[in-house]
Amino acid sequence: MDSKSTSSEQALHFATYRPAFTQLFGGSEDAFIREISFVDPATQNVTITSVNLSLSQFATCYEQIRYTPVSPRRTAFTQTAEIQARVGLWRSATDRLEQWLVQRFEQNAHLGKLGFTDVLRNLWEERHRVTS
Repeated sequence: MDSKSTSSEQALHFATYRPAFTQLFGGSEDAFIREISFVDPATQNVTITSVNLSLSQFATCYEQIRYTPVSPRRTAFTQTAEIQARVGLWRSATDRLEQWLVQRFEQNAHLGKLGFTDVLRNLWEERHRVTS
């Protein structure tokens, strides 16, 4: 990002469901995420990166979301994630943990996209109510 970009960083906390097998690793249902957002006013690109802080000694999920304008009325949304389990003792446990993390990521990504779409729709409708 160039020097004219704006960035913000935050730690997010939320309660989440954890299946029984992950409770073997300790911790609680509290999840903590580090999120960094970049906004480039020149290109109007928004990039959001996040990484889990909770249970990161066992698994990490590094996510990147990018919003890029393609036209005055359309924005491209791209999302990538790199998930890595670090349970070195049992390969089957590592595979199972990674599989569960991928499934959770897909579910959360779908819910996040739906929520963001709803926010944008509400803003769009409010804007047209005000200008009408």
